[in-house]
Amino acid sequence: MWPLVRQARYLGRYREIAQVLVGHGFGYLVEQLGLLSLLSLPRRLVLRVPPSPPLSSAERLREALIALGPTFVKLGQTLSTRPDLVSADFVHELSKLQDTVPSFPAHIAIATIEESLGRPISELFTSFDQKPLAAASLGQVHAATLPSGELVVVKVQRPDIAGRINTDLAILADLAALAEERFTLGAQYHFSDLAHEFAQTLHAELDYRREGRNADRFRQMFADMPQVKIPTIYWDYTDARVLTSERLFGVKINDLPALAVAGIDPVVLARGSMQVILKEIFSFGFFHSDPHPGNFFALDSNCLGVVDFGQVGSLDRPTTQGLLLLLAALVNHDTQAVLRALEQLGILSRRAITPGLRRDMEHFTDGFVDRSLNDLSARETIGDLLVLLRRHQISLPGPLAMLLKALVMMEGLGRLLDPSLNVFNVARPYVQSALAEQFSPAALGAQAASQARSFGEMSLELPRQLSDLFQQINDGELRIQIRELELHRLSGALIGAANRLALALVVAALILGVGMIAIAIGVGGWQGNAPVLLLSVGAIGIVLGALVLSLALLRGRE
Repeated sequence: MWPLVRQARYLGRYREIAQVLVGHGFGYLVEQLGLLSLLSLPRRLVLRVPPSPPLSSAERLREALIALGPTFVKLGQTLSTRPDLVSADFVHELSKLQDTVPSFPAHIAIATIEESLGRPISELFTSFDQKPLAAASLGQVHAATLPSGELVVVKVQRPDIAGRINTDLAILADLAALAEERFTLGAQYHFSDLAHEFAQTLHAELDYRREGRNADRFRQMFADMPQVKIPTIYWDYTDARVLTSERLFGVKINDLPALAVAGIDPVVLARGSMQVILKEIFSFGFFHSDPHPGNFFALDSNCLGVVDFGQVGSLDRPTTQGLLLLLAALVNHDTQAVLRALEQLGILSRRAITPGLRRDMEHFTDGFVDRSLNDLSARETIGDLLVLLRRHQISLPGPLAMLLKALVMMEGLGRLLDPSLNVFNVARPYVQSALAEQFSPAALGAQAASQARSFGEMSLELPRQLSDLFQQINDGELRIQIRELELHRLSGALIGAANRLALALVVAALILGVGMIAIAIGVGGWQGNAPVLLLSVGAIGIVLGALVLSLALLRGRE
């Protein structure tokens, strides 16, 4: 149902979104969602001609998202990482979306800092560069110096950005609910869940304290790797809208000429960048999910500096186990094991494994036969798997989609530095170590103990649950929910059983009727003996009834 209160509250923004979509050639979508009548927009807007020169649908969508502002730019960036949801041409276009937006005035940034930290800028910093180092959709970064002499960068949130994003997220939730009602794909891909997941991610990015905690966690994770540098967070100068961190000086990892001038070995750097993401995934289950070149710097002595921890992902133990099982199944060319691993990862359910999916998965697995690890590419492997899942309309869990995106980005970055880099070879020791840990006697014993506890708890609950079930049956309150497909199967089984029972009755009636006729003839039923005559008439009636029932059964099968 359309949320009328919210519609009235955000009417201006609803109209703006609808008009931008119509202006970029998506009027049919606005009409199908029912926004024209609800927003009192004239239907002639739908017939507006898309901008000239003509652009593809993917290009028009990218332009529309830019026009709609930061929330929708972030949405497009998220969709560019989901080839399981959108086609390759949309992934290509949406991946061009960048946070390259104009900066806001320095005096506004200073006012935000002073309001958040409760002190004048002159007391907080001995120097503060009013020209920002960079600007993005959510905030911008200024260079500064602490009173103790440390060189820092200060990230300041854009004014009123939280309010605008909250409005857009509320509207996106409404549109997702409408799409689920009106479009088959909307319900199939659970648009409301996707909108909720996106909202959670964006809300987390708006709290800079969370980003600071993420940076602290990563710094602890890599404490034993001197070749990785994570900036220190200065918590006395940090709040929800202001983040102050150590400034790293280095060369952007994708600036090959500058790397050569600095004497930095790109091959060593490529391997180091891959080791970072692999250690995050297989050793800690906590990874940087936005590893684009702007967040990685080459420091002195081939040291890798990593910044911007607003977007992170986490993996639980079952997911990590599923990834390991998937890798092992692919290497062993075991299609059944691949399907089991995808089921453990939450990508498939047993009900979704159709003959067509199994056939496509066998073809996918055959692609690994007679190929060494040196011939494989993570980008191609992941891309082929995602195309297969999309063909069968299967979407990925959010954390897993973030992980695959991070792996593909890191492989692209690594191969930019070293075209001969092989991700699978670099990953081998991390995978072997993770396998040894996940399936060690201690880990298996812990799993068995956990399962035993769960079974014990279930056993204790079972008598109470059975008592509740019988009470519901006695009270007539028991409800049984059956899916449509299962209902058809059940009804078919019941009809078949009923037909077989009816057929048995027909056969029995025929046998009884013929027998009665034979008895009647044998005792002279046609010569006026009344009891025997009645017996004869009854027998004929039974036979005729059986024949009528047989005809009814035959007609019911047509």
